[in-house]
Amino acid sequence: MKKIIFTIILSVSLILTVLFFNSSSNDAFSHQNDLLFSPDKRNCGTVEYMESLYKMDPAYKQRMIELEKYAESYAKQYGHLRDASGIITIPVVVHVVWNTAVQNISDDQVLSQIDVLNKDFRRLNSDTVNTPAPFKPVAADCQIQFAMARRDPSNNPTLGITRTQTSIASFGQSSAVKFTSQGGHDAWDRDKYLNLWTCNLGGSLLGYATFPGGSAALDGVVIGYNFFGTVGAVSAPFNKGRTATHEVGHWLWLYHIWGDDGGSCGGSDLVGDTPNQALEFYGCPTYPTTDACSPSAPGVMFMNYMDYTDDACMNLFTQGQLTRINAAIEGPRLPIQTSNGHVNVSGMPLCLFKADSVSIEYGNQVHFSDISAGIPTGWQWTFTGGTPTSSTVQNPVITYNTPGLYTVKLRISNTFGSDSLTRTSYIRVRGAAMSSFSLVSPVTFTRVTVSGSDTSRLNFSWTKSSANPTVNYKMKLRKIGSSSDYVFVSNSGGLDTVAGVKKSTLDSLAGIMGTTGDSVRCTWRTWAYNGVDSIQSAGSNIITLVRSTIGIQVISSEIPSSFNLYNNYPNPFNPVTKIKFDIPNIAANDIVNITVFDILGKQSAVLVNQSLKAGKYEADWNASNYPSGVYFYRITAGSYTDTRKMILIK
Repeated sequence: MKKIIFTIILSVSLILTVLFFNSSSNDAFSHQNDLLFSPDKRNCGTVEYMESLYKMDPAYKQRMIELEKYAESYAKQYGHLRDASGIITIPVVVHVVWNTAVQNISDDQVLSQIDVLNKDFRRLNSDTVNTPAPFKPVAADCQIQFAMARRDPSNNPTLGITRTQTSIASFGQSSAVKFTSQGGHDAWDRDKYLNLWTCNLGGSLLGYATFPGGSAALDGVVIGYNFFGTVGAVSAPFNKGRTATHEVGHWLWLYHIWGDDGGSCGGSDLVGDTPNQALEFYGCPTYPTTDACSPSAPGVMFMNYMDYTDDACMNLFTQGQLTRINAAIEGPRLPIQTSNGHVNVSGMPLCLFKADSVSIEYGNQVHFSDISAGIPTGWQWTFTGGTPTSSTVQNPVITYNTPGLYTVKLRISNTFGSDSLTRTSYIRVRGAAMSSFSLVSPVTFTRVTVSGSDTSRLNFSWTKSSANPTVNYKMKLRKIGSSSDYVFVSNSGGLDTVAGVKKSTLDSLAGIMGTTGDSVRCTWRTWAYNGVDSIQSAGSNIITLVRSTIGIQVISSEIPSSFNLYNNYPNPFNPVTKIKFDIPNIAANDIVNITVFDILGKQSAVLVNQSLKAGKYEADWNASNYPSGVYFYRITAGSYTDTRKMILIK
């Protein structure tokens, strides 16, 4: 009986439907600038978009009034029950309209969104545990699932994704995205498919949808490319696919939970089990949250998909909302129940596959699924780094034992032909699980005396990041204010939690970094690696490297009459040489500096960098940590400078 009632209403609606947009200039909303950032608040344009449609077709608003009478009658007669038995499958086509490469979202990003819709509308989402106890009794499994189209309107195989490059930088709430002639893509038959468009909307708009009963050419949901799905080009805090859940809720005849009444408490979402709510809520409020319309616990249902909270805060539809969804499915959306748009049809195959996980710990398995179109009959898989490395079954299970990034290739075939797909670095095999770890020694603000002749080691130590012995570590030293790191592998080839560094090496680094007086302040921290991924220590420690005057000897108290820099001896040398120099009386604040450079002019070591009294000196350079070659040493003291050459032969 209810279907007969609706058929009469639908017939009247179809007679009255005279809605068409023939140019983007007729749209109520002009194109916005392409602002590639994530707004901090959800902004759905459905209400404003529908108002623009009502203005262009006043009969549409009247049809909606008549349809609401049907929905009210349906609710009284059937509640949340549905005539149709079992789960209803809605075929989906995703029209990817892109202007820049990042907007041309991947197949994986599209599939991740369909996965979210299926979980949210079946209440299989993992965050149902966050539904407050008072609201759990009314939480609903909507018994709707979504499937990518597998046959197009001409009955040819399809993957359910169209891709259109456009010259339009951003669409805003323009209907142009829904028309090929205006830079978008025409809708497929709305009685057989749910049309989803992704594009750059610009500004702070996340998406918008159409309610039932309007123009077939405009029917569907539009979502910003960076709010679509859970992987790829998604922007937090709208990166969990709930924008589509919200907008598809509109497409299935749900209104905003607060009733869009401007906070008067007089409006309604026409659902009985959602608490009255003054205005929308943003972010992720703390439960319970109350307002002027629901001033006492349990308060407002801010975690409902039809509010404006962040993706991570949403987790339910209600039984009352399910009643309206059923009214749509049994009424204005009735034809889609019999659509075979998601049923594979034989033809030229189109290759597509997915994995149950693309990031695993080594030693685990990945289940691959062929989701190709065209009904392939042959499969040839290639798994780099996997066991086995190849397979001819449709849905193989592969084990990965070695950390790394691995490519997967599938070639499918049938009597019509073949197709293949290669996904480079598709599977990430992580090493051992790692957890937060911290530095032990030297502690922050430690002063370390270093010298070019001191071959003892300073031990940098930290706690373990993993009990797994394959995890290795690197220590990084950096001068404060610099961006250059000096990297040291920990002892035992990187497997130890200690890195011993010779103080003579630290002395050389202090010279290269550049000291203030006789010292330089540095930070040190550690990275743990499991073969693919890395994490860094919980913090960094500050240490001061203090260069010692050890290695500089006064060889005469006689006051020289002039500056002199002498040839080093021995020369050639291995690995230690001596450098003599004379310093006459100079200003008390003048610094004597002797620096060693390699043949390319790169600073290798600083032997002297301090104030010296007048006298004759000798400095040693221990080059045990340097390669053979030609080096130059230069002295500067006040206005005096001189350079000599020396040769290191090992």
